[in-house]
Amino acid sequence: MSRNPILICAPSATLRGQLESELAEVNYLVTAVASAGEAVTALRDGEIHLIVAEGLAVSGAIPGLRGASRGQTPILVIAPAGDVEARIAFLEAGADDVITAGFARGELEARIEALLIRAGRVRAGARSDQPGGQIVTFFSPKGGVGTTTLAVNTAVLLAAGTGASGNRAAQVLLVDLDLQFGQVATHLNLTPRFDLGGLCADPVAATDVDQASSYITTHSSGVHVLPAPPNPEADFAVTVDQLERVIGLLRPRFDHVIVDCGSRLDPRSLWMLEQADTHIFVIFPEIAALRATSVMLAFLADTATLRARTHFVVNHIFPKELLKTRDVENLLRTRPVAEVPYTDVDMIRAVNEGVPVVASRPSSPAALAIGRIANTIVGIDGPAPQTTQGRERRAGLFARR
Repeated sequence: MSRNPILICAPSATLRGQLESELAEVNYLVTAVASAGEAVTALRDGEIHLIVAEGLAVSGAIPGLRGASRGQTPILVIAPAGDVEARIAFLEAGADDVITAGFARGELEARIEALLIRAGRVRAGARSDQPGGQIVTFFSPKGGVGTTTLAVNTAVLLAAGTGASGNRAAQVLLVDLDLQFGQVATHLNLTPRFDLGGLCADPVAATDVDQASSYITTHSSGVHVLPAPPNPEADFAVTVDQLERVIGLLRPRFDHVIVDCGSRLDPRSLWMLEQADTHIFVIFPEIAALRATSVMLAFLADTATLRARTHFVVNHIFPKELLKTRDVENLLRTRPVAEVPYTDVDMIRAVNEGVPVVASRPSSPAALAIGRIANTIVGIDGPAPQTTQGRERRAGLFARR
């Protein structure tokens, strides 16, 4: 469980003690206060990632808590059991979620984790049992939103050390986990002889790092690629155990393991998300895609143990935006780490020629936006997302997987 700092605000000493004990047991950093005024002071004085508040303490005080945290800290309110009107009132006042008194401990933990994921504040803990480079997963619950394009271009930037921050070159392994129709090799104009499916099926290579490395194809950018199988039927042969052995074997040799998880939740992608140090969730700004993202986050909170830092990237794939960025931020309760502007000709050419846009057009708005993703992965705050005149012309990466 992550070590996120959580503020408890509850006038009831019994409830306050219960919350403090239960959240500390699952490794959260807990601060407990009895009133909304004390909560405002705590928000101003220290880093708080989430507020759990008894309804009695925050009746009418939610806007003040929002102001003290600059609107960035999720608020989970505990409402009286059976009082539907109170629950509705808290949500209308600005609470991010409401749970009723008498909640089960598992429900409390799941709701907290879901809110932290939405806010991009799931903090990775020490993982000495899994040495090696950090794992970064790219995923979207909606296909065709440019997940592969972002994963490929980010890997190229990290390998070349040419991100906006000037970060050093790194050893990067790019894994295509879309085992049915993965297109990482196409985006890099590679015709690999070997692939992830073949490596997983090779019992010798799965235990010998030198043999396993022979399945990797190195791109001219320096990115080491473990491509998806060429035929969809290989999807049915690769197991979670095989994937775990392969990743565990190769991970220590690289600074970053970038994984294109595609848009399908299956046992392998779920396992990969659980192992990740950083999640990049790609969002297309439309209602259906945002609802799918919300469902995905709730599902992951209920079924998976996520320990990664979570970031959202808005990818504008049409020349006319369907939702404003502020609408996306309001729905997700967090600010995207980057927005990728619509660049039709550059991106179509990049995909068709197999030359990533960060290499062919490094100064383009799309490449600069991807640079902010790379900076985030290496832990450097990039510049604020650029805006262009005429927002009706703003949109993002060519949406091809």
